Amino acid sequence: MADHPPVNELLSAQKSSDSGLQVALHPLPLLEISDYITRGYQRGFKGAVVGALLGQQNGREITIEQSFTLKAEKSDKGLYELDEAWFVARLEQLKLVHKAPQQLELVGWYSLVPKTGPTPLHLPIHNQIIAQNESAILLGFHVEGVLHPVPGDPLPLTIYESNMETNDISREEAGGEDKEMKDSEGPAKMALKFRELPYTTETGEAEMIAMQFIREGAANASLDDAERRILEQFDRKIAVDDGKGKRRAVTQAETGKGKAMDDPTSPKTGSKDKDANLTKSEAEYMSALQTKYNAIRMMKSRVDLIVAYLQKLPPDFVSGELTTLKAAEAARASNGACVVPSNRILRQIQALVTNIELATPAHQATLEREILQETNDVNLISLLADLVASVSEVREAGKKFAVVEAAKSSKNRAFDALERGGSDLHMG
Repeated sequence: MADHPPVNELLSAQKSSDSGLQVALHPLPLLEISDYITRGYQRGFKGAVVGALLGQQNGREITIEQSFTLKAEKSDKGLYELDEAWFVARLEQLKLVHKAPQQLELVGWYSLVPKTGPTPLHLPIHNQIIAQNESAILLGFHVEGVLHPVPGDPLPLTIYESNMETNDISREEAGGEDKEMKDSEGPAKMALKFRELPYTTETGEAEMIAMQFIREGAANASLDDAERRILEQFDRKIAVDDGKGKRRAVTQAETGKGKAMDDPTSPKTGSKDKDANLTKSEAEYMSALQTKYNAIRMMKSRVDLIVAYLQKLPPDFVSGELTTLKAAEAARASNGACVVPSNRILRQIQALVTNIELATPAHQATLEREILQETNDVNLISLLADLVASVSEVREAGKKFAVVEAAKSSKNRAFDALERGGSDLHMG
């Protein structure tokens, strides 16, 4: 008889379809969570990996659009709990940042959760989260799914909702087995239960741009590694002549092995050097370098041609003493020492030089002036913000002063009335 896996007492026996709650997950929180876990693993982080989820909740529809990390510390009981003051202050700051175009609210939190479901270690933080939002959800990230991935598996995460349920119905009864009904001897005990929720993924236009940027960054990082490997590979190789007018690259160790390496009939030529096999990214990088090299070499040859043409113009024409017609006659009479000037070619050269000036960066003085202007604008805005804050503080101080003066005046009037009443009593 096979052993049944242990039952998680924190999971609800109800079906996820009973609640009708729909969750839409955006990619930005996944990037933040994966980055947090990766950095924590690389730095040997020993604390709790927890964070808050921001989104919108419209009825039974919840969106998870942003996230941020939370600071958790161990309590006297050995359980992790959030720094309440820090959490509330940070939450208000993030709400202020994500106020436009739509206000984002706290919809839940995330943490590392085993595939079997939440454990009692998650309850203290979850209770702090539901104090801010009673219907907060829990996004459990499964590290097992990352360390041991299986092809075709969905994302290594599960989203849970929590409800207070009675603890008097066992799981066997929930499975539909008929048993004798008995009157409850006392009030039903309520316990916090988690229930899995189905979710869908959504991506906005801005998120698609961010994902594209991250994908291109990863591609560039791989090209950097390929470049380093290629340079190391070429440093170990030199070019040798195979005797047929062709040159091939071999390692320096192979050059001392005699002519057997260059002999095509040698059996060792059939063995392939692993360093000579380029990967796809390395081949693409070499192709890009070759294209840039060809373009630069062609541009240099064209520039050298223009320089040579200008240097061979008649000196009197360059100094402006001769016209184009007279300079052409002088060039023909020089027996090839000078070239015939052409107004069309000179106009093209002038246009090319003008376009090169447009491509050059701005002068250093202009650039420094623009940077100084932007810095002054930022400082001016900061000073205006400080001025507004000071005016607000002065206004609040004026209100408090007015309240104090009003109380003091009313107290003086009451004291004067009391003195007049006492004097009237004596006179009577």
